[in-house]
Amino acid sequence: MKKAVLYARVSSTRQEKEGFSIPAQIKFLREYALKNDIEIVGEFVEAETAKKAGRAEFNRMVDYLQQHEDERIILVEKVDRLYRNLPDYGTIDNIKGLEIHFVKENEILSENSRSSIKFMIGIRVLMAKQYVDNLAEESAKGLNERIEQGYALYPPLGYMYGNDGTHKHAIIKDLERAEYAVRAFNLFVYENLSASSINNILYEEGLRNPDGNKYADSTIQRMFKNPMYVGDYIYQKKLYPNGKHEPLISRELFQLAQNKLNNASDTTRQHDIEFPYIGLFHCGICGCSYTAERKVKPSGKEYIYYHCTGKGKIKTCKKASYINETKIDKFIAEILKGLENLPQSLINEIKDSLKEIHDLKNEYSNATQDNIYKRIQEIDRMIQNGYKRMLKSTNDSENELWNATYTELRAEKEQLMDKLSCIDKADDDFYKQSDLILKFCKNASKIFLEATPSEKRTICEIIGSNFTANAKNIDITLYPIFYDIIEMNRLGRSKNGRFELSQTQSGTKKEPLNKALNLNGGNDEARTRDLLRDRQAL
Repeated sequence: MKKAVLYARVSSTRQEKEGFSIPAQIKFLREYALKNDIEIVGEFVEAETAKKAGRAEFNRMVDYLQQHEDERIILVEKVDRLYRNLPDYGTIDNIKGLEIHFVKENEILSENSRSSIKFMIGIRVLMAKQYVDNLAEESAKGLNERIEQGYALYPPLGYMYGNDGTHKHAIIKDLERAEYAVRAFNLFVYENLSASSINNILYEEGLRNPDGNKYADSTIQRMFKNPMYVGDYIYQKKLYPNGKHEPLISRELFQLAQNKLNNASDTTRQHDIEFPYIGLFHCGICGCSYTAERKVKPSGKEYIYYHCTGKGKIKTCKKASYINETKIDKFIAEILKGLENLPQSLINEIKDSLKEIHDLKNEYSNATQDNIYKRIQEIDRMIQNGYKRMLKSTNDSENELWNATYTELRAEKEQLMDKLSCIDKADDDFYKQSDLILKFCKNASKIFLEATPSEKRTICEIIGSNFTANAKNIDITLYPIFYDIIEMNRLGRSKNGRFELSQTQSGTKKEPLNKALNLNGGNDEARTRDLLRDRQAL
């Protein structure tokens, strides 16, 4: 009898209530195991979003599978129940000998599966990620009204969320820590102390974070740049003056802090320039983040260079790390060329997979919309019945109560209508994303080179991780979906209308995750990187 673990997930407690039941998933998977003579040796269940990598039960399951070589089977309802982000997909993909049963989709994925099937699973993960991101982006637009009304987000040290009398989730003064925030500014401006020294002093005087521990030095450093302390706030790079929250310090003291920060800067900051790779790349020698600066030649021609911040243990790496942004563009474009000119057979498979993803998306959005419409109908009935009672009543207090109830019901209905609009917009973005996937398979490098800086960064974050560089080399760990398509494009051949890797290749096998992340580690991703590096010497 085969041994397997069961994994069930809903993205929130609300989704649990809306019919995406964990008990139903567990029952469904147990029945499947019984019919197929599979023993379930562990069950991992959670109600948590898969938008971000990780999750507690997911991580426990991965640890369990890595420790039990004879139990490397996962039973899960659908692809989007297991992973909806690329890092988790990479984690699962790197478990040797793993077999995944997507029961509802009647599909089994293993190391012996055709590489095109593996690629299609990756496409599903990518599209699901994009759909979730688009939905979240549309939902986040509801925050704009709060911002415009003067309510900031993300309270810094000295503030907290609370009820200010008009808003239940406003930012209010943190009575326990506000005095430490004020003292930090005074120590910085008048005592000329560093953020680290200030942090030590405040810790000795009793400052603790919500977990009871010492704050990070970076938290203290960020305070001195934050206009929230004078009553203003920044949202999406826009300054909003005179917010609803209480200022902690005077504008004069804050300006003195800004003057000190500007004088301490050893480089000219160029906020009007958007650098696509800043913070994305790390130094291949010391591991510190790369920063960027613009150089203007005597001829007037401008160049953008990236280099290590030089804050690591190896101080000599900064001078040896300079690399031109144009060279980075060319290197990534060369990688993307491996995604172009796919055989029509593979493009047809991608289209089939997009159709399956479209059906899954509709299943989710239709269920969510149905619940919203039901609630809107309930609200309409409540408004109609309440209005009729109000007309019959001669009691002024009852009329006032009706007015308050009506206002609340209208507000809830407007929020529900906003959710419907968000789903519609996310659906529209899904279709645009599907079109982009197909275009990307035909002309990825050109799309990248013509993209804006922010779009270039997004493309980089989609295709891989662990971006490292020095003056001569660039190294990127591709996500398995893009590694597979490059390998299929480079080494593949058509069999009976299906696009497959040559039998002599072992390109679909992956090393454990810790090895896959090593630079020049000799695994499949590393060999691909080396091949591409040879083609585009820097």
